[in-house]
Amino acid sequence: MHMIYAPFLMGLVILLTACEEDEPILSDNAAGESAISRREKIQQLEADLEVAKWENIRLSLKIRKVDGSSLVRDKKTNLWHYDVERTPFTGRAVEEYENGSPRAEAHFLEGYKDGMERSWYPNGQLKEEGQWFNNQANGLMRIWDEDGQLSKAVRYKNGDLIEVLRQ
Repeated sequence: MHMIYAPFLMGLVILLTACEEDEPILSDNAAGESAISRREKIQQLEADLEVAKWENIRLSLKIRKVDGSSLVRDKKTNLWHYDVERTPFTGRAVEEYENGSPRAEAHFLEGYKDGMERSWYPNGQLKEEGQWFNNQANGLMRIWDEDGQLSKAVRYKNGDLIEVLRQ
C-alpha cells in the first residue's frame, strides 16, 4: 500500500518544486531592475527630445515666416493662403502685440495647419499650445490661465478627442 503512495508523493514533490522556480520572476529584485530600466529609458527619451529640439530650431531658420494677420482662409477649399497669393501657404505665421511680444504663432503645410500652434497673453505668459496634423488637432492641447497655471489639457488623434487629462 505504501508503494501506491510513493509515485503520488514523488509527483507532488516535483510539482511543488517546479512551482518554486517561478517565484524569482516576481521578486522585489526583478521589480527594482525594471524601475532602473524605466529610468534609463526616460533619460534616453529626454536626451532624444533635446536633440529633436535643437534640430527643430535649425530647421525653423529655413521656414518662411509671415505676418499671421495677413493669412486668409479660402471658403471653398478651407486652405490657408498668404495675402493675395493663390497657392496654399507653407511656413510659419506669427502675430505680435504692439510692444513686440508674441501674440500667436502657427505652422502650415500646403495650406493646412500642421505643427505647433501657440498663443500668449499680453503679459507674455503662454495661453494655449496645441499640435496639428493635416488641419486636424493631433496630440496634446493645453490651456493656461494668465498666472501660468495649467487649466485644461486634452489629447486628440486625427481630430478626435481621445483623452481629457485636465478639465
